[in-house]
Amino acid sequence: MKESLTDIYSSIKSWHLWTTLGWLELRQRYKRSIVGPFWITLSMAVLIIALGVIYGELFKLEVKEYLPMLAVGLVFWNFISGVINEGCVTFISSSSFISQLPTKKFIYIMQMLWRNFMMLCHNIVIVIGVLIIFNVFSLRNFPLFILGFMIVVVNLIWIATLFAVISVRFRDFPQMVMSFMQVVFYITPILFSGTMLAKYSLLLKLNPFAWFIEIIRSPLVGKMPELYCYYNSIILACVGTVISLITFAKCRNRIAYWV
Repeated sequence: MKESLTDIYSSIKSWHLWTTLGWLELRQRYKRSIVGPFWITLSMAVLIIALGVIYGELFKLEVKEYLPMLAVGLVFWNFISGVINEGCVTFISSSSFISQLPTKKFIYIMQMLWRNFMMLCHNIVIVIGVLIIFNVFSLRNFPLFILGFMIVVVNLIWIATLFAVISVRFRDFPQMVMSFMQVVFYITPILFSGTMLAKYSLLLKLNPFAWFIEIIRSPLVGKMPELYCYYNSIILACVGTVISLITFAKCRNRIAYWV
């Protein structure tokens, strides 16, 4: 356990390395592109507008009410699902480095997280624009957004670490997670609000991703998040971190052989 904690501490301390690697990897994806990484923003903006018009009409909701909710939900869901899906293949995609260099293993988790955070920063421009246009942002609730986002990031770190270890040992696991996340997307209040599923409120209360979206989205659209979402998310973060640490400690030295 001590070696694993040292690995994590040393990786976080080497922030200059994983931030640089994350940035270079993102830049390499859009090399020679005129728009560059802002293709991410453009494609997300088109998706939000298209879904906003279609689903707003289906749900009989005003654009001012529906579009901010949809924009925040989609942008942050893209971040959450991206971290989890890419987390599964973090060690696998870095196999050449892991098998040849004595680097800290957790540094690859931080690199992946940073890369997805930069993509989120590109997309957050859409959220800011929508909130300003429809004047739904509440500065009073902004600290709650920061708190909620930090709780979600802690949860994503342990999930990504645990899934990365499992995936490097069982190669079918990433495909299972990807399929699972597609199903979760439709049962999580992203395209709709929780109030629309009042009949199935228990389903939302048992859905961790619904908690994550709630504590991030509600403060940004001028609403107060449900308290149980904070409690459950914090408890999940504590329990999940312990499980992830134990798994990482037991398997850390075997990762180089599994890749």
